Amino acid sequence: MSDSQKVLGAAIFGAGWVAGEHARAYQQCPRTRLVAVGSRREESARRCVDYGGALDAFITTDYEELLSHPDVDVISVTTPPDLHPELTIRAAQAGKHVCIEKPIALEWPHCLAMRDAVAEAGVKTIVSFCLHWNPSLVTTKNLIERGAIGKPYYVGVDYWHRLTSNYPQYKWSVGKPQGRSSLLSAGCHAVDALRWFKGADNEVVEVTAYSVPHQGDNPDWGYDPTTILICRFADGTVGKTASILDCPMPYQFNVDVVGTRGTIRGNRVWSEELFPGQTDWSVIPTVLPDSGDVTHHPFNGQIEAFVASILDNVPCLPDLNDALKTHEIIFAADRSAATGAPVRLPLES
Repeated sequence: MSDSQKVLGAAIFGAGWVAGEHARAYQQCPRTRLVAVGSRREESARRCVDYGGALDAFITTDYEELLSHPDVDVISVTTPPDLHPELTIRAAQAGKHVCIEKPIALEWPHCLAMRDAVAEAGVKTIVSFCLHWNPSLVTTKNLIERGAIGKPYYVGVDYWHRLTSNYPQYKWSVGKPQGRSSLLSAGCHAVDALRWFKGADNEVVEVTAYSVPHQGDNPDWGYDPTTILICRFADGTVGKTASILDCPMPYQFNVDVVGTRGTIRGNRVWSEELFPGQTDWSVIPTVLPDSGDVTHHPFNGQIEAFVASILDNVPCLPDLNDALKTHEIIFAADRSAATGAPVRLPLES
């Protein structure tokens, strides 16, 4: 059987909220099937298997059993983020391709250790910045690449989300041991999109950031839930991300790209190139990234792209190396917010 005809066996370790969407995506992709799910608790793994519709999948509480399973080719690491480095490194050493939920790690040295292990093993990776497959963001990326707004000189992407106790990942997301910072816990999606929209010449040379403590009376916050990041790219372009996790409002993922011949604001476009004589915004009807519910996120596109990178040997971003650049900006921002001083990139390697 040629690689193009092969069906990959997929496993998941960590059976929380997001794992169910990985399970469904693997089952719905014609080139994969879910063969195993692992979790600290067997009942959690069983719920994930049922939700994904892979009722014959192997269930275990032992990660080593997943790694040694003869039918497992790829593993999704969907645990809380403090466990991602160890599990990713072990998967790579076992020769498994790895899908890593965001953030990939909570410490910069751990990111580098993951990079080295994956490179040594020669396995493929993808990081779950799944908004790369959101229709509205894909449209924004295409408009930029086709020159619809000229050369961008400002890119702003914000993550605004009110995390309350009914949010499925609330318990670990708001605590410092596993959430760590506003940008790592959730705002990393926005930083990734910022880099993606900037394009191939997206080298950041300096980061400045400020954080704001929680303004209410919720004692659960273990870190400042608001961080404002400003970055400067090598070509002088400026980027901004505001990550706010306790805002009293509905979920919002703001996108603003200002170029020399036009502007994009969410799904609204002003383009001298496309629409000469335009008198008002052109609105593109599309699926917006306007929900924090993981059932709204396009995991199917992510898994299909990951599988194509393995079986067809085609490029697939964001892989681990690309995600490292996003995380480098985040660690620089958190360092800047803590010290009150700008941080130059690259960070220590």
